[in-house]
Amino acid sequence: MSDSHEPAGFLAPEPADLAPLFPGYEIQGLIATGGMGAVYCAVQKSLDRTVALKILPMEFSKDAAFCAGFEAEAKAMARLNHPNLIGVYDFGEVGGMLYIIMEFVPGKSIYHSAYGIAIDQKEVIRLVSGICDGLAHAHENGIIHRDIKPSNILLDLNAQPKIGDFGLARPIERKVEEGEEIFGTPHYTAPEVVNHPNSVDFRADIFSVGVLLHELLTGKLPASDPRPASTIVRCDPRFDTIVRRATQPLAAARYSSAKEISHDLQVIAASLVAKAPGTAALAVSRRVHPARRPVPVRAKKSSSAPMVLFLLAAVAAIAAYAYHSSSQSAKVIPTIVVAPPPTTQDTEKPTAPDPNSIPLPDPADQPSTTPGGVPAAGAAVEPDLADIPVTPEVIAPKYDVTATFGRARKIMQDRTKPAITVYRSDLKANLAGLERALKREVRKVNLSNHDTDKAIEKVIAAWTADGGRIPEQIGKKLSAIPESATVFAEAVQKQTSTDDSLQLELSKQSAIYITGLEKQIERLKADNDIGAIQLIEAEIKQTKESPKYFSELMLSAP
Repeated sequence: MSDSHEPAGFLAPEPADLAPLFPGYEIQGLIATGGMGAVYCAVQKSLDRTVALKILPMEFSKDAAFCAGFEAEAKAMARLNHPNLIGVYDFGEVGGMLYIIMEFVPGKSIYHSAYGIAIDQKEVIRLVSGICDGLAHAHENGIIHRDIKPSNILLDLNAQPKIGDFGLARPIERKVEEGEEIFGTPHYTAPEVVNHPNSVDFRADIFSVGVLLHELLTGKLPASDPRPASTIVRCDPRFDTIVRRATQPLAAARYSSAKEISHDLQVIAASLVAKAPGTAALAVSRRVHPARRPVPVRAKKSSSAPMVLFLLAAVAAIAAYAYHSSSQSAKVIPTIVVAPPPTTQDTEKPTAPDPNSIPLPDPADQPSTTPGGVPAAGAAVEPDLADIPVTPEVIAPKYDVTATFGRARKIMQDRTKPAITVYRSDLKANLAGLERALKREVRKVNLSNHDTDKAIEKVIAAWTADGGRIPEQIGKKLSAIPESATVFAEAVQKQTSTDDSLQLELSKQSAIYITGLEKQIERLKADNDIGAIQLIEAEIKQTKESPKYFSELMLSAP
């Protein structure tokens, strides 16, 4: 699919300008805008139903491949009809713009409701069982989500989980696009998504569910505390078996379906007895305002690269907007039950923390904004991220950026390995050729072959140990050899040609690296993680401005 689009100049149309194009809908206001388009809250007049309307920049409709992918994915998503999945109602093209109409979900994500909190095991069973049921339906219809995590699970007004943000979802038969395998969410992503992206199937989602299950039970990711959940908190040890099986490195060793996880969770639920006196669970009150006609709120445009995979990426922002919509009355929805505090024995330090993990701040300490970056009621509008300088005092990221960079660089090093192998082989052959040529020149003039040959071999060995590169100057030891300057100049020219060939290949791979990071930024905007976005934007900037930087990253691979 074409990567030639430039959405940075996209300007979201005014609701009044869209009204004639969508006569069947009353467009109430702009929810969010970005590089992939704009999302509006609207009411479908015929059914008096609130929906989310997303439009894409006009240049997308000019790309035949993009339109074909858009249609295929929209149809695949529309086939899904399950209470634990956010629905797609319609799609098409109007006024030169592609659009998609989705279910509007008023509620918050699990991430925003229970970040860093150990949830009561009965509540975990209810939530994860619903997630598994929704995933099972998607899998049966040939759709892999590929990015299951707390911020992509919304809770409706009845606190029922609904899987949203199918931005990475794709039909099982569709191949991975350039740069797509770079991004995802570290610690939730199955190993094969990174190592074998074109052989990923529904079991990648099962891996993510296993990580999510452990996190909801303990308030911690397995990567940051690898101990069994029952060791960290007081929960049924059978959860450990489920997590262990779901997160097996080999896909074939995991559960064969999401339904199996749901079944095993229900077995635990049936056997759980009432809590003993004195261990009553705590409750987190969640207050959601019923949606009314919203006041349009603008978010500044994004500069990230467009891809069809983000057709539904605004779902989280839509749900959060409803949460923050102003109202005179408030409705308290069912609470998420928190597990009782662990004992001193339960809270012993983990034995093998992830060295790449970045401590994540409590969401309560972050700016008051919705997951989609739309300011909450009374909050100041955030500045355009492009206007925020990247300094050592940047906002602390909530997202594990170190893990993202490590994974992305490993993927790119694997992609560039064949070219670098050829490059290093060519450098070695060039040095060997220079050595032979110099020795030939020695023999032509009947110099002392043994001593001079040894001197040549010593110099070549030093250059080989120094990366296999020929320096700019021949040096005194070799300059005394007749015609050595000519032979040396020819070898340097071959080395330059070899360098140019590698740089040409690396420039192609650098573009893919940048595209993958830009996609990750688009994902992070849903969580309003300005700190992580700043760090990734700095990496993109350095990669664009310094080809040497990317080359050194690739050449540093063992």
